[in-house]
Amino acid sequence: MAEATRLRIGAVGCGGMPSTVLFPAVMLVDELRLVATCDINADRASAAADKYRAERHYTDHREMFEKEDLDGVMIAAPPFVHADVGIEALEHGLHIFTEKPPALTAEHAKKFRDAAAQTDRKVLMGTVQRHCPVNAMAREIMAREEFGQPIAYHAHYFAPGPGMRMDWGMDRQSDADMFRFFLLDHIIHHLDLARSFMGEIAAVTVTRTQAEGEQYAAAINFRFASGVAGSQTIAVRSPLFDNRTMILGDGPAWVETHNWTKLKYAVPGLPVGQGGYADGPIVHWDGGISYQDGVIRPGYREEFTAWARAILDDTECGANLEDGYREMLIIDAIVESSQTGAEVVVATE
Repeated sequence: MAEATRLRIGAVGCGGMPSTVLFPAVMLVDELRLVATCDINADRASAAADKYRAERHYTDHREMFEKEDLDGVMIAAPPFVHADVGIEALEHGLHIFTEKPPALTAEHAKKFRDAAAQTDRKVLMGTVQRHCPVNAMAREIMAREEFGQPIAYHAHYFAPGPGMRMDWGMDRQSDADMFRFFLLDHIIHHLDLARSFMGEIAAVTVTRTQAEGEQYAAAINFRFASGVAGSQTIAVRSPLFDNRTMILGDGPAWVETHNWTKLKYAVPGLPVGQGGYADGPIVHWDGGISYQDGVIRPGYREEFTAWARAILDDTECGANLEDGYREMLIIDAIVESSQTGAEVVVATE
């Protein structure tokens, strides 16, 4: 690709997540060129610049914004600074990739969203599951005439944990903070995925497991704006990550995605499983974990590609800050319902 079509980007935040996951993905996207890194820890900023071939490193993002000729910035610092740094980046005319969540509160996320809405800059929020090829395949299947209209949704997300990050400014000893952390750090991915499959979530009803110790488990019932019912079970204390999503269409048909790589699809008349075996007419697809030349799992490379193409082609990208704000409002509704047991309508403006 000609250098003129490569976007010059800086990075704010060089901790574990960007250094092990995001930077390797950026290096595989032809449209992007990392030219500067920034972290309040000078050693981290320098190490990231050396490893990923950035030209300079900084400890002050304002200095980087002033001195560098940037097209965009990747923000992957602790989330309590996402909105403030993002708004400063917008004031410098920069496109933005921001890690999720967009802020720690819906109010702050709205401020970030509103600032971006006053510009023509492209802002993508890193809810990576939306970008996994397996979930793109599921959306394509759902668009087929044979699938019909979605009539039910179910998901589960089990994670090791709880694993609160100590730099988020939240209280590791607080049950309320720990549950909210789980929603902000993990479940926002699945809320974004549910909305990408099913449309807006209008209301939630939540029941939490009542147990001693760090047992952050809950069942969430969704009422989608379309009138479709859905549910999701979430929990930490799993020995490994296991997340699944299933959508039933009235075709009849169903599609299920598992983790980041596997898909099953069932519809009458498929020419598989017809030989007297008990497996039934189901298509199985497994993309495998190949580490994509150093990227930890599918989706990260794809989300940076989507951001770059939106900038270069002047098209919309998602998840954007409107998505992020809506998902923060859903998290607030989940927290409220978990405390009352009643259905909570997701706030609207």
